[in-house]
Amino acid sequence: MGVSKFSKITGLLLLSGLFVSAFADINISVNAKQGIKKISPYLFGRNIGTIDEKTDTLSQAELTFMNQIVEAGLHMIRANQGNNATRYNFRKKFSVHPNWFNNVNIQNWDISAKKILENMPGVDAMYAFQMSGYVAKTQEYNFDDWNYYITHNNTWPANKDLNLAGGGIIADDGKSAIKEGDPTLYNQEWPLDSSVAIIPYWRDSLKFDMNRLRYWSMDNEVEIWRYTHDDLNLPVTADFLVERYIDLAKKARAQWKDIKLTGPVTAGEWDWCVIRDIEEDEHLINRDGKKYCWLEYFIKRISEAQKTSGIRLLDMFDIHWYPTEKDYESRMNWHRVLFDTTYNYPGANGIKFINGYWDDNQTKEYIFKRINDWLTQYFGKDHGVTLGMSETSLKDDDAMVTALIYASFLGTMIDNGVEFFTPWTWDPGMYEVAHLFSRYGKSFRIESISTNDSLVSAYSSINATGDSLTVILVNRSQNESQKINLSVKDFNAIVESAKTLSLTGLTGETFVSHSENALKNEKILVSSTGETSLTLPAKSITAILLESANPSIISSSSLAESSSSESSSNLAMLYFNKSSIKFENDSWVIYNPSELPLTVEIFDYLGNHILRKNVSEKNSLLNLDALKTGPYLVKFKSPHEQGFQRIFLK
Repeated sequence: MGVSKFSKITGLLLLSGLFVSAFADINISVNAKQGIKKISPYLFGRNIGTIDEKTDTLSQAELTFMNQIVEAGLHMIRANQGNNATRYNFRKKFSVHPNWFNNVNIQNWDISAKKILENMPGVDAMYAFQMSGYVAKTQEYNFDDWNYYITHNNTWPANKDLNLAGGGIIADDGKSAIKEGDPTLYNQEWPLDSSVAIIPYWRDSLKFDMNRLRYWSMDNEVEIWRYTHDDLNLPVTADFLVERYIDLAKKARAQWKDIKLTGPVTAGEWDWCVIRDIEEDEHLINRDGKKYCWLEYFIKRISEAQKTSGIRLLDMFDIHWYPTEKDYESRMNWHRVLFDTTYNYPGANGIKFINGYWDDNQTKEYIFKRINDWLTQYFGKDHGVTLGMSETSLKDDDAMVTALIYASFLGTMIDNGVEFFTPWTWDPGMYEVAHLFSRYGKSFRIESISTNDSLVSAYSSINATGDSLTVILVNRSQNESQKINLSVKDFNAIVESAKTLSLTGLTGETFVSHSENALKNEKILVSSTGETSLTLPAKSITAILLESANPSIISSSSLAESSSSESSSNLAMLYFNKSSIKFENDSWVIYNPSELPLTVEIFDYLGNHILRKNVSEKNSLLNLDALKTGPYLVKFKSPHEQGFQRIFLK
């Protein structure tokens, strides 16, 4: 068993009832055959950035941005633009921008989706359905923000949330509206059938590759619409929101049975348990003699509707969270808010309503564990609903601190089978961490135990063929280096110098590409039993890359055993393929027995993406003449199967 986690990470730690120096040697044990979980590629994602939706032409800034994402190994862009998604009109290519006077601006998802699909191989995108019943109609009644700017000494209004579109009048100080605008002038009614009509439009008219556009957000932060979209004056009650969700989910599933529906896309920590608007009894949900936390009530109602209808209504449970603590220690513990049942979080607020009343003793969040427990309680075991966080901000003024926070989030999510992570803000240090985890980490998480996990965490992974293993060590100590002793069980390591890659002292944006970045490359000696010792610098992230001379392939049976107790694991959706490639008559042939659309990808032994081929026929030739001699990993993916095959080119 591992050592219990405590919040203090400097000075002395209380471990097993004894005071132990925080800087004594830390032992890290890794087991290559325990705790095996498929790592979701969609943990390596971000919200949309420099992609212009007004023109098909690609600028140099866009090309640089797209290339940086691909080079860093990101695999998902949440492209719906958050609050601006709620009133997106895909027919007129407009949306209401609620944080900019409700002005209606050009927003063309056709363009951004096309740019992503054509220029970012290996990167998928998430867009959103509209649930409010209204979308943008015209730009004719926009507030003249530019005229205000030039007549007020080149200064924008102080309050950009004012409802000024539709004929509103602003006070001279820019802080209030003398008269609010008329929302009927710039909004139009939008039934849920219109929301989901974007699916056949993209699939059948624009011929987009919908396999890369499978995830759809069920609007955005619906429980705070009375603040973010207050001009609509919607009845934001729990039942209104749930009933709209159920209706929309059924219509979306009817359009596309394999779509991934993500909800409730709830806002920050205050909004996980209460709806801060017109709910009775101080925002609490009181039904059938019980007061419910909002997230629990949502799960309860969706599960009931799913059982009644027989239609799958939820695929990924998606939340937002924006922690605000400024001190170093709190920031080094933010990742523990997700699953750690022992951590007293100083920012615990809304969670105090977890039992239907304000309970000041509720200081432990473990929000993802709570969600998993509710999903199992109401949906039953093996429900297959995964977890995601599509918005957060982890920014610190120190890029290395941002990197440590982000690495801790990624490692924690990997360890616990989270499927999706797309931070809202993207700051210096994050590309470096994503690149290290995605490009040098492997496909399957394995068990790691640290004797002082609060100070130094280990996040380990192994590839499908069992011949390559990566241990990523995060030293959160602010000022002290830390010696660690590593042992790896059930992995016959090659006895030689192992490669290490480390990130320390980051300042500003340092990541350019896979070959041009801040990683420091060194060597350490490793025994055949996978034992080594090294000293980690303060505030550092270090990866140890191990290879095996006698690998053991990861099997579907070992995955089934490791995931049997995890009802929300994405492994429930993973099936090893019957597809394969073989060398016959001087040619490589892809065998695709199902004849369903199949994606074949080739990676070299370092994890570099070499090529991609889409096939739908039963047998297809694969030209590998341009590849060098050596081992390669083949990845197969179709709507109903996924798997790997190792080949060697002579």
